[in-house]
Amino acid sequence: MNAVLTVLGAWLLACLAYRWLSLRAVDRRLGDPEQGAEPVPPSGEVAALRPLKGSGPWLEPCLESLWQAAAPTRTRVVLGVADAADPAVDDVRQALSRVGEKPPTELRVDPGPEGLNRKMANLIQMAEGVPADILAFSDADVRVPPDYVERAVRPFKDGDVGLVTFPYRSVPGLSHASRVDAQITNTYFLPSVAMALEVQGLHFGLGASLVVRREALAKAGGLEALLDVCGDDYWMARHIEEAGYRLEFVPLMLEHMLDDAGWRASMRRHLRWNSVVFEQRPVGYVGQVTLHGGVAAMAFGVTWKRRALLGVRKTELALLPVTAAVAFGTWVGGFFGRPRPS
Repeated sequence: MNAVLTVLGAWLLACLAYRWLSLRAVDRRLGDPEQGAEPVPPSGEVAALRPLKGSGPWLEPCLESLWQAAAPTRTRVVLGVADAADPAVDDVRQALSRVGEKPPTELRVDPGPEGLNRKMANLIQMAEGVPADILAFSDADVRVPPDYVERAVRPFKDGDVGLVTFPYRSVPGLSHASRVDAQITNTYFLPSVAMALEVQGLHFGLGASLVVRREALAKAGGLEALLDVCGDDYWMARHIEEAGYRLEFVPLMLEHMLDDAGWRASMRRHLRWNSVVFEQRPVGYVGQVTLHGGVAAMAFGVTWKRRALLGVRKTELALLPVTAAVAFGTWVGGFFGRPRPS
């Protein structure tokens, strides 16, 4: 019995230490010291590519944010849909028809090449023939700040930079399922990203947005090398790094907009994401048990201090114990999932 208590006590101390260190890492790595800095104009042609699938209340505001970010530099925006019957096609055309100046925008409707990863197939058909030295990929449900494009291209002034990525936090809908979903991302995922940057440095990409030097992507095998993989953001970054380029992390916080899809859809997404992470980085994934224990032990005080950065509203703090239980359950489920390309 004494041995069990000793082990549990040691684990609790490790959890508390990990949580304290990870939140210190949040302060250092995710705070944005360049906020409000003078913009640096891009060198070379830039294109912002956004694959679309399906529709939702988030689609148009997320598109508007991309157009706003692209406008100062007249960055070309390319939107891609695999199926002409997808409701996103009508939504995009309606948004384009509304009064208001927009940067050059093209909508491409084509399934792209065969492959298990249909998002990559969409991106391949979107990128074909686009005259750009830098390609900025972002997901359909991501809202970007107005200086997104300007900040994204700054690191490419260094010729050895091949890929730039950004942190993101989830913005919930109205349901409790959506709020817990967002808290899992914001109080578990974000600290784990910050801790990985502190301990290992940047050797991965975050899928909300990846910005790449086209030459580096080509030398890394192109998008075609990702047609049959899960976790394409991770593998794109790894391939570019293996091709001899450097990865750069820009602490400009993007927003992942959630809808009210319900508990089942929310948990299915986290289970899938966890199984992908376990497949890619099994040792680091097992080590997250200390993060889960630390969150449960220190949920309120440390989160309160960083609630703005982590995207946790004051009225949602009471949900943190539920979030801890659900996050731990989906983490356990990640050991048993079978990740498939989306």
